[in-house]
Amino acid sequence: MLKSKNIELVPFESKYIKKFVEFRNSEDSRNFLMPGIPYPVTEGSVSEWLSKRANPSESGEFAIIYNETKEYIGNISYGNVDWKNRHCEIAIMIGEEKYRNRGLGSEAIMTLLDFIFNELNLHRVELKVYDFNERAIRCYEKCGFKKEGLLREAVYKHGKYINECIMSIIKEEFCKHDFQGNN
Repeated sequence: MLKSKNIELVPFESKYIKKFVEFRNSEDSRNFLMPGIPYPVTEGSVSEWLSKRANPSESGEFAIIYNETKEYIGNISYGNVDWKNRHCEIAIMIGEEKYRNRGLGSEAIMTLLDFIFNELNLHRVELKVYDFNERAIRCYEKCGFKKEGLLREAVYKHGKYINECIMSIIKEEFCKHDFQGNN
């Protein structure tokens, strides 16, 4: 378990699957989540997906728990770990709408980054985000991520091609970053 002021990151378990499916299948989530599963998910497909991500040396899937209520509010994960070059990718979803825009996503990201950089001893973390997802980009920048580039028209969604923005943070930048945005 990884703990911070307002949230805990706990290993994702089967007891969270039903709520995860609800989060993942919401229209808002489908509009903003990166591709991979362009159609609604089922409890069975999520169980199968989780079983493939069961090796912690390759990936980690965490439920985000709000400390005050002990409520499961979303997910955060790392994956595609490259141990030779010491980098990985992360993804986050605050599925419970009432917990969005409260800084909990940023707090979850900073908690996971601390684990990735200081426990796994990785050097670089990256993510992809749709270039129109301004709320997420602001969150990532608040956490110290820098825009690296744009994958032009990389995803076909809603009848048109969409750009993906690649963002990353290096361990040294994380260590120097003031989470309040005053780095």
